[in-house]
Amino acid sequence: MFDAQKSFEDNLATFRAACEGIDADCAKVLFDNIGLLIKHGADRDARTLFNSKVKTTLDALPPKEEAK
Repeated sequence: MFDAQKSFEDNLATFRAACEGIDADCAKVLFDNIGLLIKHGADRDARTLFNSKVKTTLDALPPKEEAK
């Protein structure tokens, strides 16, 4: 999937498309928040904030049996 000849943006778009093909809802949660990691990189606070936002979003989803 990763192509060293492509830009970060192109590789990210390819990764996004692959994620959407696997689970569109999960991909949305990831890509709604991934900007934190892109902006701050390996910063511990950014990772903590990213994880917190993703968890909050996932916790707000209806239980699986209600989602249908």
